[in-house]
Amino acid sequence: MGEKRYVDLEVSGKRREKTSGRTVVPLQLSVSVQNGRTYLAAFVEDPGRVAFFRTDNILSVKEGEVCPAFDSHREELEEKKRHTWGVSTRIPSGEPEHVEFTVRYAPDEGYIHDRLEREKRIGKVERISAGESRFSRDVYDAWEMVPWIRTFICRITDIHFSNERLRESFRTDLERMYAMYREGGDGGAVQ
Repeated sequence: MGEKRYVDLEVSGKRREKTSGRTVVPLQLSVSVQNGRTYLAAFVEDPGRVAFFRTDNILSVKEGEVCPAFDSHREELEEKKRHTWGVSTRIPSGEPEHVEFTVRYAPDEGYIHDRLEREKRIGKVERISAGESRFSRDVYDAWEMVPWIRTFICRITDIHFSNERLRESFRTDLERMYAMYREGGDGGAVQ
């Protein structure tokens, strides 16, 4: 990266049964705050976009020529990061997806608002009242946010996903959870 060169990567597949070669321009190393994995952000000539590679899947690296477009690729990465929650820079719907949810908490639970502020990464958090806050953001792949959003599930009073499939999946998951608690619990634990 310091020399702004292309590199040839040999990368193992998901099940490590097969490998593939890729010519890329390495741009940045990132560590996931969710799982601690390290990723290489790189510009991939074919198909001509920024992609992320798990570093533990990189088997070998061979130095190539200097990339004259390195700085523009790095600028593209910085632009992509403005709408990237995790490591996905693909836009499933063709444009960024909107995510918005409101959480409610007791007046003495201000740490919930503080947690939203601390963990928001790229989103916007606004305090609606002493016990209510709203998170919102447009992201390339809203599916990446679901594990984090689920940690607020008992406090969410309103949620909106512009991605129809994600909205339906989230709603179905909630219905299954409520049914499970009704069947397995005292019958009235979840209202």
